[in-house]
Amino acid sequence: MAHACGCQSGSPGVLDVREMAPKVRHPKIFEAFDALEPGASFILVNDHDPKPLLYQFKFERAGAFRWRYLEEGPDVWRVEIGKALPAISAEQTVGQVAHHYPRTLEVMKEMGINHCCGAQLTLTEAAASAGVPLETLLKALNDTQSADA
Repeated sequence: MAHACGCQSGSPGVLDVREMAPKVRHPKIFEAFDALEPGASFILVNDHDPKPLLYQFKFERAGAFRWRYLEEGPDVWRVEIGKALPAISAEQTVGQVAHHYPRTLEVMKEMGINHCCGAQLTLTEAAASAGVPLETLLKALNDTQSADA
């Protein structure tokens, strides 16, 4: 979501729905969410606790979103809503995982996987090379991602 100022900032855009008619708020929010790239987010600004929206997200986009309150009333609520990254899979390369999931670097280091020299290896190949069971590696990498969800 682009900033209104037109800058190219990497920070989340803001969607302020306080002046929108109530009947268009949720569709507009879901439109903004659906336009996000995986891992990206936007800040929702609302005039009431958007808890009903959270329930709608849980029903319609279960497992596909992140929700974090930044400010909780009494006059303004701000929530960061993000699109979750897909689960890390065995076919991805070490380089892809290191680039898209930076929190995994420490896990790879602890398991003896070099994200620099071994960047072209798939996780299957890297696990075999390091003598680590693939399932153990995938679980540890994905657990790193879900820790902040």
